Amino acid sequence: MARSLERSVKFVRPGRYILNMLLFLLGVGAIIYYLSPLSPQPTPLLIDAFNANPALNGLILGVLAIGVIYNLRQAGVIEPAVNWVEAFRETVDPGRSRLPRAPNIIRAMATLLLDADKRSGPLSPESARAILDSIGTRMDEGREMGRYIMNLLVFLGLLGTFWGLLETVNAVADTINGLANTGGAAEDAVSQLIANLREPLSGMGTAFSSSLFGLGGSLVVGFLDLQAGQAQNRFYTDLEDWLAGRTETVRAGGKGGANLTADVAEGDLVGAIQALEAALAANTETQIKAQAGQTAELKDDIRALNRTLIRVGGGE
Repeated sequence: MARSLERSVKFVRPGRYILNMLLFLLGVGAIIYYLSPLSPQPTPLLIDAFNANPALNGLILGVLAIGVIYNLRQAGVIEPAVNWVEAFRETVDPGRSRLPRAPNIIRAMATLLLDADKRSGPLSPESARAILDSIGTRMDEGREMGRYIMNLLVFLGLLGTFWGLLETVNAVADTINGLANTGGAAEDAVSQLIANLREPLSGMGTAFSSSLFGLGGSLVVGFLDLQAGQAQNRFYTDLEDWLAGRTETVRAGGKGGANLTADVAEGDLVGAIQALEAALAANTETQIKAQAGQTAELKDDIRALNRTLIRVGGGE
């Protein structure tokens, strides 16, 4: 039954998750194209937003590109792992000499599986749990970098926001000071106010453009991280089901000077319970017979004691 369970597990490849990621990126690209000067209805919205602070916005876009590539790679590393497991399951070579090199994510599992093959025995429950813990830990460590990139994009967006607000406050203060020190007609003061407000508005452009790129980039990386995580979780689930078919079912130990170790299959479980019930019934019957014999001996001793007491009393 364990062998059939092992064969029944079909590993889901990460291709559909990578396809979802590419379709999402295609949708984002379509939105960018629609808001660019190259669209059928040209608009300088994104270009003006980027030019508000080219250095910071360029840094945000660079981090976004790194996050996209990293999450695509996180989903892509599942494919070599699935290929190795399929090759291990389908190979007929007892020495496993034709197996490809195991990817880093399942290297510990490959070592334990090959060692179990050399012993011609199944995996122990402890080895199976160690394999799953090792793979789960490596997956979590890989996803931490993706979460850091997502948080970094939010931070850079907020950094640009405060940077732009600081520029705005300083520019407004300079504008007010300039009006206070300027004399002349009211028309000249209004004209100077309008001219001086250009710098505060430029600072607001820096604030809002950085927030736009930072939060938008975080949204993109977050969705890609979600898809990569789903691909890894599905592989982990399939691997857990497959290892269940290669793990010994029961290990039992006895006390009282004798140790019993047995692998009980599902079909032998009823027979084992019946044998245990028969042993308990035989043990109970033996105890009842022993107690009956002890009771009979006790009654004989009491009768002998009564006779002795009667003789002693009659002699007196």
